[in-house]
Amino acid sequence: MVIILPNFFLQKPVCRLLAVVGFLGFSGAIASQSSSPANIDSVKTYMKKNSFEKNVGSRFVTNRSIDSFGVSDTVDIKMLQRSQFLSIQQLLKGNVPGVYVQENNGEPGTIQSMLVRGLSSPVFSNKDVSSVQPTVYLNGVPLMLENSYVYDIKQFDINPIGAAANMLAGLDISSIESIEIIKDPLQLAKLGPLAANGAIWITTKDGYYGGENVSIGVSAGMAFAPSSVRMTNGSYEKAFRQRFYDTYSLTPGKQPYYLMDTRDVRYFGKPDWADDYYQSSLLYNVNASIGGGSKKANYVFTLATTKDAGAADNTSYTKYNIGFALNMVPLDGLNVSTIINAAKIDRVRNRNFRDRFAEMEYMVDFSTPLAPAGNLYNDFLISNDLTKDDNYNNLLNGLLALSYTKQRFNATASIKLDYTTNVRRAFWPMALLESVNFVSNYSGYNQRIIGETSASYLLPLADIHKLNVQWNGSITSDLYHYNYTRAYDGDDDMKPTTSTGNFKQYRYVDRLENRWVSTSIALDYKYKNLLNVGLLARYDGNSAIQSDHRWMFTPAASAEWNLKNHFFTGSTALSGLSLRASYARIAKSFQSDRYELGPQYLATSITWSGEPLLSSANGFATITRPYASGWVGYDLKLPYSDKMELALKGSFFDNRIIAEISLYKNYEKNLLTYLPVTQEMGYEYKLASGMDISNQGLELNLSASILKNTPLKWDLSFNASYNKNKLEKLPENQKTTVIGDHKLQVGQSVDAFWVYQNKGIYTNDSEVPVMNGKPLNINGVPFKAGDPVWTDVDGNNQINDNDRVLTGHAIPPYTGGLTNQFAYKGFDFSFNLFFALGHSALNLRDQQRYDFATLDNIQSLQSVKEIFFWQNTNQRDDYPIYNPQSSVHPYRAEQDLFLEKLSYLKLRNITVGYTLPIKKVGSNIPKSLYFYLTGSNLLSFSNFSAGDPELVNFNGTYDGYSLPIPRSISLGLRFKF
Repeated sequence: MVIILPNFFLQKPVCRLLAVVGFLGFSGAIASQSSSPANIDSVKTYMKKNSFEKNVGSRFVTNRSIDSFGVSDTVDIKMLQRSQFLSIQQLLKGNVPGVYVQENNGEPGTIQSMLVRGLSSPVFSNKDVSSVQPTVYLNGVPLMLENSYVYDIKQFDINPIGAAANMLAGLDISSIESIEIIKDPLQLAKLGPLAANGAIWITTKDGYYGGENVSIGVSAGMAFAPSSVRMTNGSYEKAFRQRFYDTYSLTPGKQPYYLMDTRDVRYFGKPDWADDYYQSSLLYNVNASIGGGSKKANYVFTLATTKDAGAADNTSYTKYNIGFALNMVPLDGLNVSTIINAAKIDRVRNRNFRDRFAEMEYMVDFSTPLAPAGNLYNDFLISNDLTKDDNYNNLLNGLLALSYTKQRFNATASIKLDYTTNVRRAFWPMALLESVNFVSNYSGYNQRIIGETSASYLLPLADIHKLNVQWNGSITSDLYHYNYTRAYDGDDDMKPTTSTGNFKQYRYVDRLENRWVSTSIALDYKYKNLLNVGLLARYDGNSAIQSDHRWMFTPAASAEWNLKNHFFTGSTALSGLSLRASYARIAKSFQSDRYELGPQYLATSITWSGEPLLSSANGFATITRPYASGWVGYDLKLPYSDKMELALKGSFFDNRIIAEISLYKNYEKNLLTYLPVTQEMGYEYKLASGMDISNQGLELNLSASILKNTPLKWDLSFNASYNKNKLEKLPENQKTTVIGDHKLQVGQSVDAFWVYQNKGIYTNDSEVPVMNGKPLNINGVPFKAGDPVWTDVDGNNQINDNDRVLTGHAIPPYTGGLTNQFAYKGFDFSFNLFFALGHSALNLRDQQRYDFATLDNIQSLQSVKEIFFWQNTNQRDDYPIYNPQSSVHPYRAEQDLFLEKLSYLKLRNITVGYTLPIKKVGSNIPKSLYFYLTGSNLLSFSNFSAGDPELVNFNGTYDGYSLPIPRSISLGLRFKF
């Protein structure tokens, strides 16, 4: 394995000096498990009583303890491990203030979004989601997610190429020891640019945790299909449309072909597809760990396999995990540790037509849907047996660590690796594609290699003063690569590979590299038990930025005042009270290395409509105008985040009640965005640097042991948060910019919907406003009776984009959760609620249902009708009956007619457990035996007309294509020897 060092332009002397200092520790560096901010042991041992200090004689100095940061939110991982949750996002949902998780699909293993303290940039499409995600650190190794460049060669922003799996669902949940959510600005600054959107710090079992024991866990359960499915047929659809035909005396010939003949039993017979589509499925998990050793050397070995399944379309997600940790002390003060975690993922994905055609980018006749009756769906499944759709991921991450401590001095060095592969092999036969078959092969990998080194010294000052000085240096090298082949029209369905089927092939290859060089100096000072102060100065360089803006200096500072020790030392009711203020500036990076290349275009004109191509790289710059996506120019600066936090934390009655209130404000600066340009320039947009976005909010975290010293014990935890985002600035002092069907306006939220205000219907022509003898119009088309009433905001008697307003939020301003845990003798009972309030969704499912006159006559993925088109999912029937054939397009999506409130409360999990008392202890007798029964996704309370309010796309639109999140019940057993 080779580490390629960055080819930076080190133009400034200070840059060259810091870079040289940053490389000094790498001449043979193998290293410590710690990450930059955690590696302050000599300070932590007097600043805070933590697990490392309590076990300093026997635990290895790996700095992975849950107290290693000091300022973070944690989750009760032991409680969550009893649930059937698959991913890290699911574990955190509703359990941590300021963390909002979007689980918008019940299909197991699909990509999920996780936001920490709001949106750091606008999310208009699936491609934008990866740029706002926090970084997950597994034992100090920052994990890679799929880069957004996998959308760049696709026409449709539906799924990325490849397996499209959630990488954070591939981790072994049973091996996790703790999860922290790092939000404190100083601690994030110590982690560096990768943590600019927040950090999730996960530690797994190590040799000390395993000890001399064996632990085994087994669980099995069911994901239940919906209890009732209201299937429909052609009669239902024909009756729905007939209202429009009768109201406006439209000719029956406008009906689609499949609705014309009511004698056709395929469409007007009894529907019979639901039992083949919705089916209850088996879930299971088996895990085991064995650990042992002594103070000089110990280890732990873990194994696990998990299967999660959906309740629809035979979807599933199976993973196989293996882990190993080894710690040694070859010499006094010298600790050596290594950790390796690996996983294999096998995803069985849905058989939606839309997803298939999005992969193929081949449009067929969508006018006639699959029939709901006559057992035709079962016939389709038989034809589908010839298809092939293999989706695999392999995950490997680990580290080799060395730490040396002597008196007040500590030095560490480490090498960390994260490597993932992504494979999809798909084949669809001629029977499904109008005599044309299709093959696609995708093979990609992501690789991250990090070298880190640090040195710290605790200065010998008076007892009331403690000062630790620490230097850190690191190199991070990221590499993304894929090979992708699409092939059409082979000779034989029995030859489903590109090498044998004589296919017409199209091959795509891409490679993206991104590197960081960082160095920092940190000071941690403590005065008595009254004041803690932290200072950090770091310099970061990034290869994905143009050469004149690659380096950035970023400071950070934090101060914590112990009010309890200063003013309330004699109070018995008050256990602790502290006030903390923190600030940091953190550099960020672009998702692509394209911007470092300087001037270029992205054009589509020389290919089929919608096919992306980086034209200027191939010498086509003069023949491909107009350019669709924009011009990349000079002076694109390194983006960064300014974070500020003020927190008050108190504990009462011997820490039985702990409460924390946090105020924060984050500024994301120098972000990239598109700006419109004049048409004479030959392209639509240019990319410009200088967009600023702010997020401010309030968080409350409360935990209480309400009943503690009684046979019945009751623990409660509650969290709530409020977040508001705002566009502070656009490049070149612009006030607005329009990107596709979205508008950004300074002073407004970046997740607002841009819609017309619908006020009803014109019942006759005389109600249409008239100015200067001309009726109100849209794009020159006058309104008539049967058309919608849209507010003419600017009063110019024309409806256009200037009359669309920004309203609502796609991201909930208010989120939170409540957990109660009860215990009585050997029994325990817990339940978890979570809520999201104040956001909305644009109901495209209803919009497309009412806009049938348009969709019946266009070749678009919006026209695709899945088998669940023949299902009544609580559709609203109270929309105005407009003339569906009106030229004003009355049922267009961009109006608040389809905007619905999305607030909800969910009972997410209930668990009942029992610990069997074991009196006899022997080599073959378990030390502990625990049984539990858990249920998930049990109840939902919402006014959303379409059902589950979580099944909404990341950009706030609901299209009805997501599979339902199933209710599940699981029975489990855990025991140790």
